[in-house]
Amino acid sequence: MTLNFLKGIGNRHLDVARLCWFASVAAGISFTGAHLLIDHRFNIIEFGTGMGLLLAGGGSATALKDTAVAKAAAIVPPSEDRPQ
Repeated sequence: MTLNFLKGIGNRHLDVARLCWFASVAAGISFTGAHLLIDHRFNIIEFGTGMGLLLAGGGSATALKDTAVAKAAAIVPPSEDRPQ
């Protein structure tokens, strides 16, 4: 499995915001599965609302961060030390 969706702009490094987003979604699915095995109950409305909020919040935060990084990179002139 390729993990390119966890990498930041330029696909050079893993992005902490995307890693946290992935971990929170994986934890939400895991906790739901554990709750289903323990209590044998599942509420699709609660699961859908929780996953929707996690996905929307993580996506919005990552988009805001990527936009800010792109604006900051446009302002700072490239130096000879930093690879293009």
